[in-house]
Amino acid sequence: MNKGVIGILKFALAREIDGMNFYREKVKSVKDQSVKDVFEQLSEMENGHVNYISQLIERVSKGESISKVEQPKQNVKFFNEREKEEMVGSKIDDTASDLSVLRMAYLIEKDFMDFYKDSSEKIDDTKAKEILKSLSSWEKEHRDMLYTLYKQRSSEYWNEMGFTPLF
Repeated sequence: MNKGVIGILKFALAREIDGMNFYREKVKSVKDQSVKDVFEQLSEMENGHVNYISQLIERVSKGESISKVEQPKQNVKFFNEREKEEMVGSKIDDTASDLSVLRMAYLIEKDFMDFYKDSSEKIDDTKAKEILKSLSSWEKEHRDMLYTLYKQRSSEYWNEMGFTPLF
């Protein structure tokens, strides 16, 4: 594998650490319990990504095959269940403050997804390309779930306020 793959993986590792730390920090400030639960789960998943990418970097650095590194499991069931939940009994002011954090989380996951997708298109190594596409797919699941949660909370907030913005 070439230095380009190592560079991509090291950049990815730094971003995954940032994402993990973001969720760990924001879980302390969000008010909605379902948002807290999502952020706790995302923090765990990002930690899994950190460990996985660290193992990939170690293997690539040693010139070993990365096909032997086991991919972390993604808890898709958690996200499917989360999408079906409705907000129950949460305060409208809490929802307003959580909306900006949800939007930031969505953008983080979108950036991760785009980075992995774009990187997979720029390298020749078949196995690395496959791994980056998998990572992009995982981040897409995170992004989509966060977007759904953000849209739900936005809709509930604006309905409660008796106003619907044009967006």
